[in-house]
Amino acid sequence: MTKKLQRNLTLYPWYAGLFHAYFWLPVYFLFFNSKLDLPNVLLLESIYFASVVAMEVPSGWFSDIFGRRRTLIAASSFLCASYVLFLLANSFNTFVVAQILLAAGIAFNSGTDTSFLFESTQALEIEDEYASREARATQFGFLGTAIAGVLGGLAAIPNFRGAYVLSLIGAIALLAITFRFTEPLSEGKPSHRSRVGLIDQIVSCVDLLGNRRLLWLSIFAVFMIVMNHIPYEFYQPFVKELAKEYEAMKATPFLTSLHLALTMLVAAWLASKSIRIRDRIGTGATLISAASLQIAIVALMHFFVSIPVAVATLLRSCPRALMTAPLNAAIAPQVPTSKRATFLSLQSLFGRLGFASILVFFALEIGGTEWDSISHMLQWGMWMGIAGLAVLIVTLPAVRE
Repeated sequence: MTKKLQRNLTLYPWYAGLFHAYFWLPVYFLFFNSKLDLPNVLLLESIYFASVVAMEVPSGWFSDIFGRRRTLIAASSFLCASYVLFLLANSFNTFVVAQILLAAGIAFNSGTDTSFLFESTQALEIEDEYASREARATQFGFLGTAIAGVLGGLAAIPNFRGAYVLSLIGAIALLAITFRFTEPLSEGKPSHRSRVGLIDQIVSCVDLLGNRRLLWLSIFAVFMIVMNHIPYEFYQPFVKELAKEYEAMKATPFLTSLHLALTMLVAAWLASKSIRIRDRIGTGATLISAASLQIAIVALMHFFVSIPVAVATLLRSCPRALMTAPLNAAIAPQVPTSKRATFLSLQSLFGRLGFASILVFFALEIGGTEWDSISHMLQWGMWMGIAGLAVLIVTLPAVRE
């Protein structure tokens, strides 16, 4: 069993790299926009986030009851099915089904991946290595996105669907890795995983928020899910607008893929340093720094469409790189194993629900040119971020060691 558990730790960074190998990421907005108008593109994205919301907690409960390995296999299978549909999609309805399957893949991975790694180190009695291994897995995730971004962008030049061909190949490889995983806490169902109903499981997770430190960390996690998605959602039209000014529209897929690759390489480097930074300045200061950086990037995207800002947006994934390992290392030990995936899924649920609601609001506020509408959305995001950051700073003493 020890050898199989060691294999978990060996394979997990590669799992993280392949899971985050989103070959479609540099061009998905452009692909959707080539088939649908902007309001339908935003509606499609809100459907994706709403679908993740609907499946977040049930998938976490499924993981806590039936095991991490089975849940990760399900996540990989959903991704495979999603990419097949994207290759066939030409109508809004087909895109909706593909987005729902993609959401299922993301939801079933969410929380379970972190729990799987943490429990693998627990089973091997090397729990003190979890934070550094989480940082390494995060680094692999960013590197996977970087490499996939370049290859996906190149594959999309003749046809946007080329990026989804590569995504399907990657998802099949991901599925093969999950079949080689071993359930961290023995085979079958560990005795402590009683068959708790979904509602009871949610209530027991909410009760954990009586811990003020855990409450602050959870609020921060939800807030940053929303903030991290704003530049993620709009950097492609930002690059498109910049390319229009320089009469380089045909190069937009290549530019967005190159931008994505450089962004992820910078983030991968920072992810490898995140635990060292946390150890030097503390968890609270590390997390506040990540939030401040993301808000500054959203503000720059709102006020300026220029090459210097395009360079600055290369840092848009750095907040996530800086916060992921320190945040997970702070939360995971405070949540019982039997509730961990559900608890982490609840955080993702509220974050994605918040962003889905914002996208619907944005879609209703569209007016003027496409970029004018997006700039207005960025302005809303900036003020929302400033208000949230102020609340987090005022309540920061709750997270201090």
